[in-house]
Amino acid sequence: MRSQRYLMALALLLTLGGLMPTPAVADQPLELIVYSSPTCDSCEIVKAQVLEPLGRSYGDKLTMTFVDVSKSEGLTQLEAVEARLGKRNNPLPVILLDDQLFSSVDIFELEESLAAALQKRLGAPESPGGTPVAASLTVPAAVSEPAASASQGAAIHLAYVDTDGCANCARAHILLQVIQEEYPTLVVTTFNNVRDAELVEAMGEHLGLAQERRLVAPSIYVGGDALVDEEITSDSLRALLQRYAASGADPFWEELDLAAGQSSILTRFRTMGPLAVIVAGLVDGINPCAFATIIFFVSYLAISRRRRTELLVVGLAFTAGVFATYFLVGLGAMSLLKLASTVRIVGLVLYSLMAASCLVLAGLSLHDYVMARQGRLREMRLNLPEPLRERIKGRIRGASGAFIGAALVSGLVVSLLELACTGQVYLPTISFVVGIPDMRAHAVAYLVLYNLLFIAPLLVVLLLAVYGVSASRFQDWFVRNAARTKAAMTILFLLLAALLLSQVLSM
Repeated sequence: MRSQRYLMALALLLTLGGLMPTPAVADQPLELIVYSSPTCDSCEIVKAQVLEPLGRSYGDKLTMTFVDVSKSEGLTQLEAVEARLGKRNNPLPVILLDDQLFSSVDIFELEESLAAALQKRLGAPESPGGTPVAASLTVPAAVSEPAASASQGAAIHLAYVDTDGCANCARAHILLQVIQEEYPTLVVTTFNNVRDAELVEAMGEHLGLAQERRLVAPSIYVGGDALVDEEITSDSLRALLQRYAASGADPFWEELDLAAGQSSILTRFRTMGPLAVIVAGLVDGINPCAFATIIFFVSYLAISRRRRTELLVVGLAFTAGVFATYFLVGLGAMSLLKLASTVRIVGLVLYSLMAASCLVLAGLSLHDYVMARQGRLREMRLNLPEPLRERIKGRIRGASGAFIGAALVSGLVVSLLELACTGQVYLPTISFVVGIPDMRAHAVAYLVLYNLLFIAPLLVVLLLAVYGVSASRFQDWFVRNAARTKAAMTILFLLLAALLLSQVLSM
């Protein structure tokens, strides 16, 4: 009996011992493996603004190992991890914690998700102090050897398509650098899908690519084959190059007719007319200029202490004032542009200036995107000037305690003041609509469509505010999504510039 009790107690101790971590394991720091590259700008930003602060906060509890993916063994190791976890082609840097990958082009999203995972494992961070960020060497990994013929034979000409500010392009570029060490006869020619759009389009047409696979960055063209975006991996690129290792591949793009590519782009842009108007209206409605006014409007509605029905009516009157102003301004601008278009040289100059202004605004929006990604929202350039912002706030203060008529007038005045900022998208869109005969016939309908989509975010915010969502929550949403909004505006301005240039070329 006593021996049975002894055996039971021993079994219980062994069981408990298996459940409890040993002191050695408990004292081991948690390791983050960071796959990055010295040539990757986003990697340096994440290291400085996310990883180093987290490292100082957790001290000796956290260690970081940096793996250089610009080396063949580092890239192979990353791709093996991604294949094992079923998440391929992540933008750099890629951070591994146990069996969880963290990667995002949005630095705020990456920081939030990584901080939450660390807090779950290590608890709340301590006050800054330690310096745990360690630069470790790459753990060697098996590299698939290219065939013996890879270093022999004729030149393999490869066209690589990238674009400015593309996270996936940075990774594809690193992959090409690694592959070039294995294929000495590989000759890479780089094109930009904006500046070299006609040639890139002609290449896609030559290879018979579907329209949605053309003008995409990153893309790779070799001989009669193409790899587009997520299709670009070490294995797929090696397989493609091996196909041409003996025979080589000529730079077929040197023989292409640029006029055919230009014609194809113009045709596609014209079919995108209604979609361009829809996208422009929505993006304009959530741009920082408009959203700042929305947040201020919501806060003053909240402190006016009106009943829910009254809040809704006053808010709708304000929104109606915004819609009416933009619609009337649009009609006036449309009439002037129609008149200008009847004189070829005037229309040519106006559309050229509008296209140039869109390119400038795209550059400024890209600057604001970088600032927003770094959390420096006050340094964004495309914002309402402070004097105009104060005048808008003054009008909204008056509307918050007013009846329908005063709210309507406030909407009219505020939207006129906002035009200094929101007109950056509005006027080029009107120019685009007027410039296409098929759209010009329905210009007023497109104008109504644009303005309905422009006020859609205002209506959504109004309804949420009426039913209890605070202005601070809208502000938090804006801060978290400022970079995405600026990225969308950059793309929109580039699209509008291309559309307007297509009209200049067809005049």
